[in-house]
Amino acid sequence: MKVEVAVAELKGVRVSLAFPPPSWVAPGVGDVLLDRLRPYFPTLPVMLVAVHRHDVRAHAVFQAQALVDGADLAHLPRTVIDLDVPPAPPDAPPPF
Repeated sequence: MKVEVAVAELKGVRVSLAFPPPSWVAPGVGDVLLDRLRPYFPTLPVMLVAVHRHDVRAHAVFQAQALVDGADLAHLPRTVIDLDVPPAPPDAPPPF
């Protein structure tokens, strides 16, 4: 499965955003997708976002909607990741 992603700073918090089909931005199926995305962004909180004409809907394990309210997410530079390909290993070893 391929999904568009971006990294942005929203209200002072650096987060990773994934833009799946709008039906996936909900509890249940969205939680499964969040679990699949976490290894690609190990140091950032991950949220799912659906940008509609007049609003933005978000889902995450934290208060995601409060971060996206009022943000212009439609024009963020995005990249596509393939969730069927494992993420690249980190450049640096863990600090412990």
